[in-house]
Amino acid sequence: MAKFTYNKNKKKPLAARILVLILAVAFLVGIVIMAIPARAEESTENLTVQSFETGKLADAISEAADGTDYNFIKNIAVLSGTLNEADYGALAAIPNLEIIELAGTETEGGVIPENALPSRNQLTVLTLPKNTSEIGKNAFSGNRKLVKVLMPAAVTKIDDYAFASCEALEEIPVSAAVTYIGEGAFQDCKSLTEFVIPAGISELYPNTFSKCGFESISIGPDVKKIGSSVFADCNNLKDIYAYGKEAPALDSDVFRNVSASVHCYEDSEESYGSWKQNNIAIAVDLIGEYSLKAEVSEENNAAYDDKYTASDNSEAETGTASAADTGEQTETTAEAVLAAQQVQTVQQGGLSIGVVIVIVIMASVIAVLATILVMTKKGGKS
Repeated sequence: MAKFTYNKNKKKPLAARILVLILAVAFLVGIVIMAIPARAEESTENLTVQSFETGKLADAISEAADGTDYNFIKNIAVLSGTLNEADYGALAAIPNLEIIELAGTETEGGVIPENALPSRNQLTVLTLPKNTSEIGKNAFSGNRKLVKVLMPAAVTKIDDYAFASCEALEEIPVSAAVTYIGEGAFQDCKSLTEFVIPAGISELYPNTFSKCGFESISIGPDVKKIGSSVFADCNNLKDIYAYGKEAPALDSDVFRNVSASVHCYEDSEESYGSWKQNNIAIAVDLIGEYSLKAEVSEENNAAYDDKYTASDNSEAETGTASAADTGEQTETTAEAVLAAQQVQTVQQGGLSIGVVIVIVIMASVIAVLATILVMTKKGGKS
């Protein structure tokens, strides 16, 4: 009988030891698993480059990053300097950028080069250089998470497929200065719900707006021709406001899979009658001269100095600015990134606190179990 009692008491501490060992291993594994994302999140950087020499933005980014893994850089603000094709390549080398802030910079010759920053995985907000006048072919195509673009009123040309397949794009401040929108420039921009085609545009090229999410669109008075499939598969399009005295000539499949009404002037009704065969109803209800402009947000205007507005071409050409103006612009330029930094810091803090709480709870459980084990062992010896 004494032997049976001894064996029973010996088994209890052994079982407790095994339980504590299992919990300890689970605890360590949990710490490792939680530490990896926590470290990645804490390593996230909001990078600011004060200035750089044209063609050497990569060096300036490397210096500012100071060893930070580029995979953890989410937002970048470049406050001054002139970008060329190589400098856009330097930005493209940072894979997970969500915000790119370039309003304080210039782009070489006023032109954003072809394929400047296409198919970014995470990009949501983009602010273009302050002297941008042309946006090259495919410059920002395939940025499927891009929601907002800020750009100066100096832009006159948006080339072929510049923003194609930017499915989340909700805002694009196309000013009255734009006189050319290329083939497929906004193709498959499903989140654009309205658009104003500026007065200076005379032709719409194939697929410019195909598969867009438009509910309404306004066509300026100077449009003479609309190319093939321009509004094809814009299934939500219901209202077309056409301000031309004569109906633009239509190429094939312009309104494929569209059922809408074209609103025109009374003396233009006969001219637009030819559109009926494209399943377009005619509404004679336009009054007054064309005076529409694309809506430009206050945020967009605040991002750029006044000298880059379309109403002041002389100063835009000379590119002069006072020191006070430049200082104000630089301050505005960084505001979006600073706001993002504050939000991200709060998020990181929340994650760290959560990890600490979990660790404390697990440590407390192990401490309690260890105490029980010791007490059990002492009880067995006694």
